[in-house]
Amino acid sequence: MTRDVIVVGGNLAGFPTLQGDVVSAVFDDDTDTWRLTTADCETCRARVVVTHTSPFVPWIPDLFGRREFRGVWFHATAPPADFDPATQRIAVIGADATAGQLICRLTRSGAAVKVFALPPRRFVRQTRRARGYLRRQPELVTSPIDELTAAGVRTADGVHHDADAIVYGTGFSVRAGLPDDALVGANGLTIQQAWINGMEPYLGVALHGFPNYLMVAGPDPQAAMRDVIECVRLMKMHARVELRRSSQQVFNERVHLHQPRHRGLASAFDLSSPAGVYDDTYDGPATLSATEICQRVRVLLSGHVDPIDGQYHWQGTVFDKLPADLIRARTVTLAVGERSASARITEQTPQGTHSIVGVGAPPFVLAEVEFTG
Repeated sequence: MTRDVIVVGGNLAGFPTLQGDVVSAVFDDDTDTWRLTTADCETCRARVVVTHTSPFVPWIPDLFGRREFRGVWFHATAPPADFDPATQRIAVIGADATAGQLICRLTRSGAAVKVFALPPRRFVRQTRRARGYLRRQPELVTSPIDELTAAGVRTADGVHHDADAIVYGTGFSVRAGLPDDALVGANGLTIQQAWINGMEPYLGVALHGFPNYLMVAGPDPQAAMRDVIECVRLMKMHARVELRRSSQQVFNERVHLHQPRHRGLASAFDLSSPAGVYDDTYDGPATLSATEICQRVRVLLSGHVDPIDGQYHWQGTVFDKLPADLIRARTVTLAVGERSASARITEQTPQGTHSIVGVGAPPFVLAEVEFTG
């Protein structure tokens, strides 16, 4: 028996919970389902997994002099309950998504905040809109960290930055000792392989390469739960929902500047739906064109009316190999028979196909949706 949604290590109203510790979670590409195995050797299958347990632990880099610092220090996921940032000089090392949630709160409290970039993560300078929400602006330090001292941070340009507290926004690493089959996503991708360069989850709930897999973790479980519920609703309409690599990368490069926007969550994922799973679908031949390039392709498309903006959003997959000029064009015209629509090629999927999206009347026939000018 394959369950629609299974919850691990917690509760989600209306969905069954798997009892016992899950020691293995493996995605089956042929059926778009997860096979879960518990420590008691019990197994079950589910189309969607929502887990309250995490294979990750906070990662703190062993910077030179780290143990010399005499002030308060902690990872952004676990600020001390009695920590009062008011009037303190705070150094935020790294700018992952969790640190991003803290920066605005720290500056609103009156703390003086300096943010230090830590490769491979990057930061971009604060926008005018973001500055408007802050009582005090964080200072972005571009010079690399040379060492930590008893009283702060010294950077490669020779400047010493005094600090009363250090917050590590340096992301997570995979827990030591995890077996190879602890978490295996699409095409046999293990979590150890996916996170070898220190990647971070999108909104703290989804991972590229792990379709239909959601996590409730991080410093704000209520916010994570809201995102998970929205994703579960999205997954009810599709057989396979996988976070795009570009969505994960851009989110984790920029999220520390402002709170993440929740509108258009579906656009961050690659969606696929076999016939019968979703009402508005098309699977068949089409023509893809841009400027003087024209190519016959096979597509799988689906769509829905977004209740937020009231527009019809459609997306899907182009299965044929595309010429480089067509991919570079990005904005294309997709035609099915006599119907055509403007579309955008977003990226290549892990399966070697390409994702395509559009807004407005789709190139395939809809039985019950009427478009007005």
